[in-house]
Amino acid sequence: MLALPLVFLDLSPDRISVQENRTLANPPSFSDIKSNPGKFIHDFNEWFKDSIGFRDKLLAIYKAINENKHLNNAVRYTDGQYVYLVGEKGHHYFAHADGWMISKFQGEKFISDEKLSWLARSLNEVKVYLENKGIPFVVMFCPDKESVYPEYYPKSIKRGPEPIQLDLITNYLQENSDVDIFSIRQALVAEKDTYLTYNTSSGDLTHYNQIGAFFAYRELMKHINVYFPDIIPYKTDDIKISYDEFGIPDVTLKSGFTYIRLDSSFFDNVNVNKEFAWGNHAYENMNSNLPVILFFCDSNAEEQLIGKYFAQQFGKAIFIHYRNASKIQEYINLFKPDIVVFESAERELEGFIENVVWIIR
Repeated sequence: MLALPLVFLDLSPDRISVQENRTLANPPSFSDIKSNPGKFIHDFNEWFKDSIGFRDKLLAIYKAINENKHLNNAVRYTDGQYVYLVGEKGHHYFAHADGWMISKFQGEKFISDEKLSWLARSLNEVKVYLENKGIPFVVMFCPDKESVYPEYYPKSIKRGPEPIQLDLITNYLQENSDVDIFSIRQALVAEKDTYLTYNTSSGDLTHYNQIGAFFAYRELMKHINVYFPDIIPYKTDDIKISYDEFGIPDVTLKSGFTYIRLDSSFFDNVNVNKEFAWGNHAYENMNSNLPVILFFCDSNAEEQLIGKYFAQQFGKAIFIHYRNASKIQEYINLFKPDIVVFESAERELEGFIENVVWIIR
């Protein structure tokens, strides 16, 4: 079966694919083997893919599978460049581009020991720098859905062992640095039998939902309260949870909110990367006597997630994407925060490390 398409290679020139509405690649020039081997390899590859035997029939089968939503979506589907998996009891899981997060679920190491060593050393340097200015420093990691709800992941994919890689990474950093580093995974696991902390199949599948965000906020506040015991964390009695027609929760404070979101011009005179519209945001409370908190974070700290709670309990709450971490000294001098928090999603740890190491020079 594998050999037959090779035997029936289409060697005819100037072919056109009606299905794809394009001219198919012609055979490569053999003179390029010596003069331009790179071009020959590229041209050969394109011609070979376009000339394989039974190509039209294989394309027709592929098209039929794609058009059969029940068959195609029984295991996985794509949204733009991203892959999603269909798990048990209707749960869907974000698998990122090319599904690389599957191997992470299977227990494959995705952060090297060398990078973890760099990160531990760099975070220690940040801590020393901030300590010298009297500023507390906290680091929080947010798990991906499959790390909290592994039981609904597709059964055909074998789960990796406990402790998972996120736990091993967190434990390593706790043992090899003096920084207050923690993961909120266990805090969300503890609540999942009572509350759905990640959406099942609709809405945002890449973050915890607003209920999960509340428990993420509460776990972070346990660490912040060590330095600011007068700030009283909200309890579940303080929030109201409602659901839309798809079962997606919305969480609001019963007491209402007393902060405003500052205009994006707040960052106009700041050396900050504005690659993401959501990447940098700031809030001001009506009570200006409250302390100032500065986050270096990803989208887990957006306003509709944990951002609104910190905006409510701090005089200023400033959120800057961690890609700007190298400019931390500029931001400290400008914003004069009373506490600094680093936050990263589990799947973003690679990028987080690349932007955090060596930021204190």
